[in-house]
Amino acid sequence: MLTEPSSAAAACAAPAPAAPTILDTIVQGKRRRLAQAERLLPLAKLRSAVRDSRREPRDFLAALRNVHRPPVIAELKRASPSQGQMRSDFEVAALARAYEMAGATALSVLTEEDHFQGKLEYLTQARAATRLPVLRKDFIVSPYQVWEAAAAGADAVLLIAAILDDAKLAQLVRTAARAGLTALCEAHDLGEVERAARAGAECIGVNNRNLRTLRVDLATGEALGPKLPPAVLGVAESGLRSPADLERMARAGFQAFLIGEPFMQAADPGRALAELLAGCAVPLVKICGLTSRGDALQACAAGANAVGFVFAASPRRVTAEQVRSFAHELPAEVMRVGVFAGSSIAEIRMIANACGLHAAQLHGDYTPEEGRQLAAHVPVWRAVPMPQGAKAALAWAPFTEGFVLDTAGPDGLGGRGMTFDWKAAHAFLESLPAAGPPKTVLVAGGLTPQNVAEALRASGAGGADVATGVEAAPGRKNPERVSAFCRAARLAFRARPAAAPPQP
Repeated sequence: MLTEPSSAAAACAAPAPAAPTILDTIVQGKRRRLAQAERLLPLAKLRSAVRDSRREPRDFLAALRNVHRPPVIAELKRASPSQGQMRSDFEVAALARAYEMAGATALSVLTEEDHFQGKLEYLTQARAATRLPVLRKDFIVSPYQVWEAAAAGADAVLLIAAILDDAKLAQLVRTAARAGLTALCEAHDLGEVERAARAGAECIGVNNRNLRTLRVDLATGEALGPKLPPAVLGVAESGLRSPADLERMARAGFQAFLIGEPFMQAADPGRALAELLAGCAVPLVKICGLTSRGDALQACAAGANAVGFVFAASPRRVTAEQVRSFAHELPAEVMRVGVFAGSSIAEIRMIANACGLHAAQLHGDYTPEEGRQLAAHVPVWRAVPMPQGAKAALAWAPFTEGFVLDTAGPDGLGGRGMTFDWKAAHAFLESLPAAGPPKTVLVAGGLTPQNVAEALRASGAGGADVATGVEAAPGRKNPERVSAFCRAARLAFRARPAAAPPQP
């Protein structure tokens, strides 16, 4: 006769339940805190507060596509389960400003309280101290936390695929969009990459740290980077400490890098970031005066990381309709720069929006106040007639992302095929104020594949801008000369000593 096993025997036979991992513990604690927050401020009121606010939008994705230096999301976190407390001195505003001055592209702020010693107000403090977009890094499991992030000033939120099912991940991506935030979806394996893509993520981070074992292995990123969808911006996370690590992840297909522990463990986090960026600088090579889809695509294929379209009186003038017809075909990581002279600020904003421009390059009689107004909506580059315009251009430094040093004609436009004394560019660089983030400074005017190396060496500029020197005819590029120019600029920059990081 068969009998049912005793409860004790059954207990012995059944497998023991798996012990909760640190990830499980963190998520459980987060759910408890979430319930408390919702009781204090219901979701409807929180959502209304966000919609009624006048928060200045900062485009997280657009910032990461600014490729004149490796896009680093510099992280502020006081502690972690793997390292314990990393900093006793944690002055959020000072750390954020140091990151911005050193060249960070965006900030990541840990707000998880129990295991990372974070606070939501750290996010607010970091955003108030800088002009950089800010990511809320936390264990987000509810739409409430997305709206909470927006209310605190976030421009992006981290969504960890490992703690969300498909329906919840898709819901949170949609909620982020409604709240005006970018969703950075974090994956650890191919299945999670595919789930994030199906959820509609435009930005996917691959964490080289196994969240269950806390082990870090850059081979994770090398394996998953090539699997990211082409239209998605890839962010490499964890284990990045050197220029070689960034290059390794870039070869795997990542366009941006999230780094925290090496900076937080350094005596001077800002200096640590500056030294990292100084070791992996690349020139910004801009092919300007493009008038056709074919020439624009060829310039990108040749290695240009910026392309310029002239919306001013010139043999190379284009319309917004022309550029808009093929702008979406250009690689996302290549900057699209509009060149303007005489257009109103309102017109420039309209063209920038229509063409998806990453920067507006202003020539001629614009005032610093007009530049400041435009910079609130579109990153501004100021064209500087050299050497006579150098002193006046310094008034643009507080809000301008870059300068193009050129030989200008009476109308204020470049494109004259004439060089200037490149040593004057060196003097201009030295006159820029030390405060604030590094500026993109390009040398232009009369450049060719034959002289660009000398121009970069003599000027100390961070890149080169060319139009006439690579043309077969006005507005028509010569593919061989474009390729030769890009190659010569990169080789010259690689041979140049790295710039010293800023002094504290």
